[in-house]
Amino acid sequence: MPPVPPAARSAARAALNVASKSATSSAAPKTGREGQTPKWKLWLYTGVFTAVTVTGTIYGAGLKTQQEWKAEKKRVLEASVEEKIAILEDRKAELVRQKNDLEAKLEEHALISQPEPDTILSVLGAWMILRR
Repeated sequence: MPPVPPAARSAARAALNVASKSATSSAAPKTGREGQTPKWKLWLYTGVFTAVTVTGTIYGAGLKTQQEWKAEKKRVLEASVEEKIAILEDRKAELVRQKNDLEAKLEEHALISQPEPDTILSVLGAWMILRR
């Protein structure tokens, strides 16, 4: 093979560089978003993070409630007779208060749901007029 002059070598290299750049650019068009995470992945990460956070919060609240129940049960079991009586009296007072609140709501509902006698008569009168 005959020796290649240096000018021809540099021209060939330049042509190869231009050809390789145009081949890569035509095969994968530039979108202006190179290196960015796709939107669907961001939504997926957000959803997964939210799910893990909510699940952890609910689980932690359950553990705390369990610990409080155990502590209350232990306190009641280890209490003296006088303390147990006081606990039961407090519980009774709370239940009586709840009962009174519910009875008041029931009475209020019964008063609201009962129609006025005039309303009943006017409905009956309208029905009789329409029936003729």
